[in-house]
Amino acid sequence: MLVVELVAACQSYLTTTITPLMAHDLRAQDGYGLLIASTEAAMFLTMPLGAALLSRWPAAQMLTWLTPLVVLGAALSALAPTFAVFLSGRVLAALAAGALMTVSLSALATALPPAWRRLVLAGYALVWLVASVAGPVYAGWAAATIGWRWALIAYLPLFLVARALVIARLHQLDRAEQDGRQPLGLLPALGLAGGVTVVSLAGTSLPGTGVAVGGAVVVLVAASRILPAGTLLARPGRPAAILLMGLLCAVYFGGHAVVAITAHDLLGRDAGDLALLLGAGGVAWSVLGVVCGRWPARRASAYGWRVVGSAVLLAAGFGALGLSLLPGASGAWELHLLGWALSGAGMGLSYVDTLNRVLDQPTEQDGIGTSAAAQALVMIEGIGTALAATITASALAWVVASPAARAIPGAGVYLGLAVLSLGLIPLSRRAAAGDSPAVLRH
Repeated sequence: MLVVELVAACQSYLTTTITPLMAHDLRAQDGYGLLIASTEAAMFLTMPLGAALLSRWPAAQMLTWLTPLVVLGAALSALAPTFAVFLSGRVLAALAAGALMTVSLSALATALPPAWRRLVLAGYALVWLVASVAGPVYAGWAAATIGWRWALIAYLPLFLVARALVIARLHQLDRAEQDGRQPLGLLPALGLAGGVTVVSLAGTSLPGTGVAVGGAVVVLVAASRILPAGTLLARPGRPAAILLMGLLCAVYFGGHAVVAITAHDLLGRDAGDLALLLGAGGVAWSVLGVVCGRWPARRASAYGWRVVGSAVLLAAGFGALGLSLLPGASGAWELHLLGWALSGAGMGLSYVDTLNRVLDQPTEQDGIGTSAAAQALVMIEGIGTALAATITASALAWVVASPAARAIPGAGVYLGLAVLSLGLIPLSRRAAAGDSPAVLRH
């Protein structure tokens, strides 16, 4: 699982780095929002199905089926003569990734005892620390020397070797529960996918923005059918913690979707600078993630203070990013770099603790099983990321396409994320309600 996470982390950095380079070559700067929305929609078509598929087929078999789709998608995007073909490849890969996300976390939650699970989650942070260095370095080097097209496929042999090792090991350990088939939940999946696609219209025009709001409502209604009861109402305890995870991911990944775009298209930085930028945020997140994984918040009050610290760091980071885009800003690039590093630190300070808080069973049972909690985490991360990233990418597509006065609206996107991050503070108290016995014992 750590090997799979490492490859996925490097893929994430690669995609973010080459996106503005691809858009420049294929004259597709106005398609940033569509790219984010389409890939997120594809993931939502399969993400809710992951647990149901795992109840029908072993995880090793699912990995065997889905891995060729990732390879085919990467090859299609690398050979794409147009943006539409590139988009088709990304959608194909996202269809496979959506199911795999749910399968991986569900297996982690159900197959391992709590102490081991927390070690693996801390290991994820360490994996992302390695990837935050290796991923941007590879992406920046490959994009600058062999081009973004080759960068998309040069790593595939290593990807296939890693997947083969995991599949072989899973054949020995697989304990898929195939005796109680879960419903597929196709209607909520279609609602999530369709709603996110419509959200990509935000910012293109006043009518388009109105339709996008309707799409966001559809996403939330579909989410209420999948997430545990009380999640969207921030019911104290684990439902509020699940919602907090969604807001945390919305804020961070809303910025992650556009930080390389603003550096390249508005500040004029090259592929090497983009690698440095993304690496700075990734290292900050991973270092604090490793620290928090090693020394978890054992009390509700400690967890609450970590979330407050996250909110402050995220607000400061996005504030710095916004200021770096204002006309005449002194040291704009350095401020951009500092802002993204602070944002990564804000994410790392509470991400692992929130995962543990949701996956650990509380003293008083709340009706949320371990597998259901794992699926809820995957879904809320995806929903928060999809909504925020689609909106910010669509807004940046409109900003970049504007003939003049691009800096101030671009800064407004980051300042909006800074304000949104402060919403973590009132949620922290509700999410911290009650102590988990598993956390107290270890």
